[in-house]
Amino acid sequence: VNLDLTKHLTPLGYHFAPDPSSQQVCTIGGNVGNNSGGPHCLAYGVTNAHILAIEVVLADSEIVTLGGLDAEPPGYDLRGVFIGGEGMLGITTKVAVRITPNPPSVRTLLLSFDTPRDAAATVSAVIAAGIVPAAMEVMDQGITIAVENYVNVGYPRDAGAVLLAEVDGLPDGVDIDAQRISDIGRQHGATDVRQAASDEERMLLWKGRKTAFGAVAQIAPNYYLHDTVVPRSKLADTLEEVYRIADEHDLAVVNVFHAGDGNLHPLLLFNGQEPGIYDRVHAAGAKIVEASLAAGGVLS
Repeated sequence: VNLDLTKHLTPLGYHFAPDPSSQQVCTIGGNVGNNSGGPHCLAYGVTNAHILAIEVVLADSEIVTLGGLDAEPPGYDLRGVFIGGEGMLGITTKVAVRITPNPPSVRTLLLSFDTPRDAAATVSAVIAAGIVPAAMEVMDQGITIAVENYVNVGYPRDAGAVLLAEVDGLPDGVDIDAQRISDIGRQHGATDVRQAASDEERMLLWKGRKTAFGAVAQIAPNYYLHDTVVPRSKLADTLEEVYRIADEHDLAVVNVFHAGDGNLHPLLLFNGQEPGIYDRVHAAGAKIVEASLAAGGVLS
């Protein structure tokens, strides 16, 4: 399991950088199959950047090693081709991962906003200012309330949206970037800026974000998740279109997403026992995908 590897490595001064929201249950093999990302892929990259070599059983039962421990073999990058192949190219039996040194210093900020648009605009402004945080995650009010009910760490229930931003590196640089993000947030309407006071508080904030999908069960018994990427400059407009589409189809929607790289995760909420509900859900889902593509985005 992904998180087990990081827990084992952390006392030794290292961690496995890919950290999907399903980190507590997803496996390294699953990460390879899906080329998984996660909140910290903004700065560290997705799974492909952290796999050195893979032992694979091909369809004809031949066992091959893709990649290499010392250097990438000459020729085509077959390791890169296989990662993200979702098991269609063969079965992974061994994985050699690249481990990442733990950063000397980490600052985790929680910024509150009246609207998701303000949070999204802050994300674009931070990147435009030349700052590349380790992670930037946005949750709207509906999902924030569900998360706070679960983890009880102090997420503001009255905020229209929250931005969870993390910077890491050398202490002086981290302090400067944290202050700059705070200032940019206030310039874009942040009503409150809070910094995690301890590692325990930081981990609880991240636990809230990474258990967001499960917390949705407090709101509705079923959800339909989409996953698209749009240009950061179109993030706020696309979000508002997602809310409009949900209203048009008489559906509730909550949003939680990797805002730093424009990755959207709209969750359409519903009760599967309601007659005809799946037609409305699928129609709204198709419209969301179309809106993302129209904004210059892609399916992720």
